[in-house]
Amino acid sequence: MLTGRRSLMHTLRKKGGLSGYTSRSESDYDAFGAAHGCNSVSAGLGMAIARDCKGSWERVVTIISNESTMAGQSYEAMSNAGYLDSNMIVILNDSRNSLHPKLDEGSKTSINALSSTLSKLQSSKSFRRLREAAKGVTKKIGMGMHELAAKVDEYARGMLGPSGSTLFEELGLYYIGPVDGHNIEDLISVLQEVASLDSMGPVLVHVITKGNLVADVNQKNEVSTTQPEVPVNFHPRSYTDYLVEALVMETEEDKDIVTVHAGSVMEPSLRLLQEKFPDNFFDVGMAEQHAVTFSAGLSCGGLKPFCIIPSALLQRTYSQVVHDVDQQKLPVRFAISNAGLAGGNGPVQSGAFDITFMSCLPNMVVMAPSNEGELVDMVATAAHYDDGPICFRYPSGAVDRTDNFIRSGLPLEGRSAEGQS
Repeated sequence: MLTGRRSLMHTLRKKGGLSGYTSRSESDYDAFGAAHGCNSVSAGLGMAIARDCKGSWERVVTIISNESTMAGQSYEAMSNAGYLDSNMIVILNDSRNSLHPKLDEGSKTSINALSSTLSKLQSSKSFRRLREAAKGVTKKIGMGMHELAAKVDEYARGMLGPSGSTLFEELGLYYIGPVDGHNIEDLISVLQEVASLDSMGPVLVHVITKGNLVADVNQKNEVSTTQPEVPVNFHPRSYTDYLVEALVMETEEDKDIVTVHAGSVMEPSLRLLQEKFPDNFFDVGMAEQHAVTFSAGLSCGGLKPFCIIPSALLQRTYSQVVHDVDQQKLPVRFAISNAGLAGGNGPVQSGAFDITFMSCLPNMVVMAPSNEGELVDMVATAAHYDDGPICFRYPSGAVDRTDNFIRSGLPLEGRSAEGQS
């Protein structure tokens, strides 16, 4: 909206319309395509180094959410940024959402007048120059004074800052925060101070926000509207609904079956599966590579893991699928969701390649159902198949049925992985 596309917002995610994500081909203001999670710091660091090599002056700012920091790539990028010491700003948008209920119930980073004042002090030019001058003096003195001063500085900032702030310092990023993301005056003040500093290396600004703020406002302003009547007996269901119900049946019969879910969004029916079998369900969030190797470890331990990953995100796990699962012939069951064209989610989120890159693996059994009944049978097949890895794909669309009946799955007859065509 701020980059000249306000008049086209009604075309969002429609044919010939706006993409729904930043796109380099759509606007000069879109510096990078941001439809792939956890990659902003890596891309920003590349741009910063390119700027340095070309001797230009652009200021690089990247934004990453706390949910994206579950993936290893974000930490790999931060570590590399600290080593290269190139000027860039990383804004951590911390909405305080967590996959783990115990963390949600615990203490959270508090925002008060003191923390706001400390954040402004940390970002001030005078404080930064004093800190750099102190570093220079201790280096000249020698005799380990520089290392000692660095430890004192780290401990002091760790005591004043929130829990975990020293992690970013260890990675080589100068930590500033926490900052109240809804206090625009304070936020602008900190960002202006950070932008005014030269030769500062990478900086991380920790911004606290409330992710459900807009939703709360919308609920308060909700206006009732007349909806078209829907037949009482019509209950549109998705392929995921059938997958979950089949998994429930199989898990009730075999307590060794566990479910591993990876991705940024979990459908409501999967949450019901999580509630029904809390000890057999693991949601790792946007850590798809970990999900695959974690599933391989579960298999080595004698369990029967079903690893649920969207097709577009399975692409980033291919090394783990090949080395940690297929080459070891471990019976990991891959449930590949959102397969095929993803419609309004755009080309980046479409799962168009999984059949090709899974079928070429020597020990992988690949299945694709033509309807919900075959999907249920494939869940049963995967549950009873222990000769190696097996996968099945299914789309995200609704199933055109008006009943809620689901039968028990029947294992399909087929050849072993060595003899598959």
